Amino acid sequence: MLTEARRNNDFSAGDDFVSKVGTITSENPRMTARGVDVHYGNKHAINNVSLDVGENEVLAMIGPSGCGKSTFLRCLNRMNDTIDICQVSGEIKLGEQDIYDKDLDVVPLRSQVGMVFQKPNPFPKSIYDNIAYGPRIHGLVSSKSELDELVETSLRRAGLWEEVKDDLDKPGTGLSGGQQQRLCIARTIAVSPEVILMDEPCSALDPIATAKIEELIDELRENYTIAIVTHSMQQAARVSQRTAYFHLGKLIEVGNTDDIFTNPKHQLTEDYITGRFG
Repeated sequence: MLTEARRNNDFSAGDDFVSKVGTITSENPRMTARGVDVHYGNKHAINNVSLDVGENEVLAMIGPSGCGKSTFLRCLNRMNDTIDICQVSGEIKLGEQDIYDKDLDVVPLRSQVGMVFQKPNPFPKSIYDNIAYGPRIHGLVSSKSELDELVETSLRRAGLWEEVKDDLDKPGTGLSGGQQQRLCIARTIAVSPEVILMDEPCSALDPIATAKIEELIDELRENYTIAIVTHSMQQAARVSQRTAYFHLGKLIEVGNTDDIFTNPKHQLTEDYITGRFG
């Protein structure tokens, strides 16, 4: 059983808060969030969350439905800007750049911090054009041969090239669900992001497709920083190096994934992991 001190739910700002949730910092952070609050109108969805996403690491965010993990993820590339009643405060940086600087252009930000959604959403275009679209509009290539090479490289990195190399002119929407999700990942990495955000990328996939995506996530970590929201604790344990547990809009605990799952320091974390609620 946990001690009363470890059961303590009372979180406050500053160093005391940091010490209670665990190690929010990463040895080599690519993104940093400090004191982030999110309101949807009168609803306080995220409460004073501070957390790093380390370079070449997979950070998993877990917790019950409605706990704020997807809301926090969407803060990292300002996707919440699309919601009129959403207000975000605090500080979030990509490297040294404050991503909420009023003068920042969010279009290049969202190419630097790409997003893979819960449901695969390929464009109603050919497989080739799904990958080529981003590099074209961002001016990343200067010739057809460069574009061809980039399309192939992106599909290879997403583990999809061998399956589609003879069908590049066919619609991306004609692929299976798992292939569509890998196509969306290839589309994301085609614009050379620094960070990839994944919001439950396997929730609509069967176990075989899920296993392929998880293998891909492990391979992508060599070149990218990844933050993933997942309802599957087994998935978090398999793919991540650090895990953050959210509850009712608060970051309850964060640490090395093995430690979170084998020796949680907070009673709420232990209750969730052992299935007492969630």
